[in-house]
Amino acid sequence: MILSLLSSTEFSDISSASGIEYHNGHFYIAGDDASRIYCLDDHFALVNSIHIPGPDQYRIPKKEKKDWESLAVVETDGREVLLLLGSGSLSPQRDYAAIWDFGQESPSLLDLGPFYTQLRNDGLMELNIEGATAFGKGILLGSRGHKLHPHNTLIYSPMAELWKAPSELHYCELLLPEEAFVGISGLAWWAEKDWLFFTASSEDTANVYDDGLIGESRVGWIRNASSALLKSTVQPDEWIKLEEIAPVFMKKKIESICVRETANTPELILVADNDDGSSHLFRLLMEI
Repeated sequence: MILSLLSSTEFSDISSASGIEYHNGHFYIAGDDASRIYCLDDHFALVNSIHIPGPDQYRIPKKEKKDWESLAVVETDGREVLLLLGSGSLSPQRDYAAIWDFGQESPSLLDLGPFYTQLRNDGLMELNIEGATAFGKGILLGSRGHKLHPHNTLIYSPMAELWKAPSELHYCELLLPEEAFVGISGLAWWAEKDWLFFTASSEDTANVYDDGLIGESRVGWIRNASSALLKSTVQPDEWIKLEEIAPVFMKKKIESICVRETANTPELILVADNDDGSSHLFRLLMEI
């Protein structure tokens, strides 16, 4: 399989892109300190932005932000909705979700305190939810570690309504082929092939709250993910250094990934946030 860079686009007017999802011809982007969901068309043209309840400012201060690090299209009550998740890295400020019914004027905020408390009680004391994707009928989350807690954990819930604090959870540690620690930053399930794509990056930080010096980013995937993730540990089937695809990836902090399928060939869309308030989008073509 070959990955090639199709395009690279920088956005000075999209704040701190941390999650991306594709649905019905549009890309949706969340920023960890943004007050809006950004909607782009297939050509990356900004067509709309939706205000999330709370302060309406370009960048929300670090101590106040909900830390929207991931988003996924999930089904609830028989309809598809866009679900944004706070990271849970600072409680209770970041123990929230936002749910947006496409076409609704604005999302609704939901308290994830009981669910995140459940995760912490199950042993994830260093909670930092950085990735999310619909997975079968449920949802898969990725909790990122750091250099003093070098563990990346995949969390599967058979129900997407996390605000109902589902109890039947499965934990799987993602083991990555690097000597130095790299942390998971995004998830995307390709249901057609049952492949789980993910992004990971290195950052010189010793906790889940502070930012650090940006290192390198990776993309990997796991085949037959539905069965592979039933185990207690899993390793990627493929693991690619993005700077080897194109030099533009050097020192880019890749935060998330989504899949756009065209003629049975996937495009992988990546977003980067380099902690300066701007965002970067990359379109990769996968030749199978």
